[in-house]
Amino acid sequence: MPTLPLSIQNLVDHFTTLPGIGPKTAEKLVFFLLKRPPKDLHDFGSALSSIADNVQLCSICQNFTNQNPCEICSNPRRDKNTICVVADPLDLLALENTHNFRGTYHVLGHNINPLEGITPNDIRIRELIQRIEKTDPKISEVILALDANTEGETTALYLARLLRKYHVKITRIGKGLPMGSDMEYADSVTLSNALEGRREI
Repeated sequence: MPTLPLSIQNLVDHFTTLPGIGPKTAEKLVFFLLKRPPKDLHDFGSALSSIADNVQLCSICQNFTNQNPCEICSNPRRDKNTICVVADPLDLLALENTHNFRGTYHVLGHNINPLEGITPNDIRIRELIQRIEKTDPKISEVILALDANTEGETTALYLARLLRKYHVKITRIGKGLPMGSDMEYADSVTLSNALEGRREI
């Protein structure tokens, strides 16, 4: 049975590490790339290298950034007293696209998910606590903007119990976000309504 050249198989194997990409899809993607001009392939490779060389985590909000602190955390017009907690950067991006939130963010990296082995120790809760414990700026509200599914609810309840002793207002986004939905797929109007309809927990 014919085998792929080693360099092609190596790229196929790398594509299969991406979520939702199986071996057949990976092969299709690689052979699509092989039909592109060499310059396009070099540009594609350079873009990947640039991520490895230039992208880091913001030391404040834990979002991916090219500068530290990131543009949001370093913006003097943002409300530093309010933190909106999200599971991943795509959720942050979805909320920013509503143009309805002027506070700052905290990116956990994941929701708590025991079935996948993701415990509270595996997400960036410690960094959130450190921000809240600082007196400058004094945090007045923490908004839990987490997915309306089992994992998001579990994470929100855990954080609410953990943060209660810090005497900050803890709210959960509400109206407009249907149960079982992922935030990154919600439209701007729905997310705006969810932010405006947040409730204290």
